[in-house]
Amino acid sequence: MNKPQTEKFEFQSEIKQLLNIIIFSLYKNKDVFLRELVSNAVDALNKVQFEMLTQKDVENPDADLRIDISFSKTQNKLTVEDTGIGMTREELIENIGTIAHSGTIDFLQKLSQEKDKDQVDLIGKFGVGFYASFMVAKEINIITKSFQKGAKAFLWKSSGQSDFTIEETVKKIRGTRIELFLKNDEKEFLDKYRIQNILSHYSRFIPFPVYIEGEKLEVAEAIWSQPKSSLKKNDYKEFYKFLDNIQEEPETYLHLASDAPVQFQAILFVPKTSVEQWGLFRTEPGVDLYSKKVLIQKGSKDILPEYLRFVKGVVDSEDIPLNISRETIQNSVKIQKIRTYILTKLFNHLKNIKNKEFETYKNIWDHFSRNFKEGIVSDMENKEKLADLLLFSSSKEEKDKYTDLKKYVERMPKEQKEIYHVLGMDRDSIEKNPALEAFKKKEWEVLFLTDPLDEVVLDALGAYQEKSFKAVESAEIELEKKPESEEDSSFRDNLEKFIGYLKGLYGDRVADVRVSKRLVDSPALLAHSSEGPSLHMEKIIKMMNKEYTYTKKILEINPENPLIKELVKAHQKKGTSKQLEALSLQLLDNLVLREGILDDIDRIVPRIQDIMLQAAKKI
Repeated sequence: MNKPQTEKFEFQSEIKQLLNIIIFSLYKNKDVFLRELVSNAVDALNKVQFEMLTQKDVENPDADLRIDISFSKTQNKLTVEDTGIGMTREELIENIGTIAHSGTIDFLQKLSQEKDKDQVDLIGKFGVGFYASFMVAKEINIITKSFQKGAKAFLWKSSGQSDFTIEETVKKIRGTRIELFLKNDEKEFLDKYRIQNILSHYSRFIPFPVYIEGEKLEVAEAIWSQPKSSLKKNDYKEFYKFLDNIQEEPETYLHLASDAPVQFQAILFVPKTSVEQWGLFRTEPGVDLYSKKVLIQKGSKDILPEYLRFVKGVVDSEDIPLNISRETIQNSVKIQKIRTYILTKLFNHLKNIKNKEFETYKNIWDHFSRNFKEGIVSDMENKEKLADLLLFSSSKEEKDKYTDLKKYVERMPKEQKEIYHVLGMDRDSIEKNPALEAFKKKEWEVLFLTDPLDEVVLDALGAYQEKSFKAVESAEIELEKKPESEEDSSFRDNLEKFIGYLKGLYGDRVADVRVSKRLVDSPALLAHSSEGPSLHMEKIIKMMNKEYTYTKKILEINPENPLIKELVKAHQKKGTSKQLEALSLQLLDNLVLREGILDDIDRIVPRIQDIMLQAAKKI
């Protein structure tokens, strides 16, 4: 019998450069070689499956569609074999010996100029994942037989240097067997459990059975590729548990399928709880990117924006190549279209839950409200859609109940032009704020903000349905307007004189003193300019910077309050006096005390004691 003739071929020049770069390891994650081999096997099986449906004359039509992985520790050999479409001699030369991708030389030239070369994802750039095997193998054999009836089998050999050989061989079953003779320091890839872990990470949803040393690898069913009508709620729940390796069920899920503008399927889950709430760590993005059921990117940062990192799930698109680099994903028009489509559907889904299943949405809000607020500030393109997802406590709602901006606007009386809000530590302290008095009397709704981030969120929004936001403590608000009678005229003159007295007494402790047009019962309040930060925000700044100085506030006094009336009378009768001075100073300091921004309490206590003494003498 004649010995098979061996033909020797030189690698294409780009391949030589590529192999040199790979072997000297610009690609850090060596595990990826197995993903690439299995991905190629899946592709080969998909192709032969199609051929078997379209033509009758196929080699070994009864052969099982499967992938087998085995290894020999004595030979230091790892084998990956499939029963797929196989290759002819010409296809071996074309597919393995050359790179039919434009821009290869330009890329290599650019790569040679890169300073930080070890960050370049070579395999993804070139789309030739097979060559990743040379990171771990000193020699590779490819034994392949085409699906075409009567096709011959061929053996391809190379040590990853400058050439490869091809010769005829014997192979009973169609498909491709790849034998990797591993380098001495890569024996970890001859361990069964190591191989199982790699495949469980990258290839747990592949549509064909995988056997490792004859034992079938347990893989999960890729339910995202199935019609929604064939799936039940429990199918989604069980898949979520498997996906995130937890026993908790999801709060809600969204199953998407699109053929245009990009073909893809996706399942997204919103968890019941947030680990970020515990303050332990920041979660990583939870949506994995697949191509043909093979993992491309774990926790993709490009499918959803950063603030939606709590969303779990998968996105699978056949329009995305298996070998794609991180940089290419970021710049991919197809990825951007998928992202836009998914975001729109997800926002609509959450809005629909809010409108129809409020208790479910309330739980989502309680756990992930900070994420939505983060989105308002960071995602200018979608902030209006996110605005519809915001919830607030409100003067029109009971404690522990929420409203949203849409309902607020619908309840606004015609004469109200702005959306009012007040910030505080909690609802109880907010409800005691004297700035609310006129709003309560007019029955105008006020949003209660108890999260410091809320103020930043409303500032970022600017307006909702052309209604701007305004804090109730803003100095520009005027709500109580009463007609002035002749009897009031004399009092008004005395009031203006008393205000002048207060301005001189307080000096630069306040920005101004004036009559309030919003107070109903309380004697006075401190108002701030709408252009500056709120008092609550200033407190936070002060906590971070002890040297921070509070902005000067405007003192508003209520002429209808009995205390103010008596102080005006006292000033009219006696002009200035020590008692009036003490009471007037205490009027301001009471407000400063209430707001929690007093720096020097030692000067107040003696005055209070003196006021008490004077009152005690009159008993």
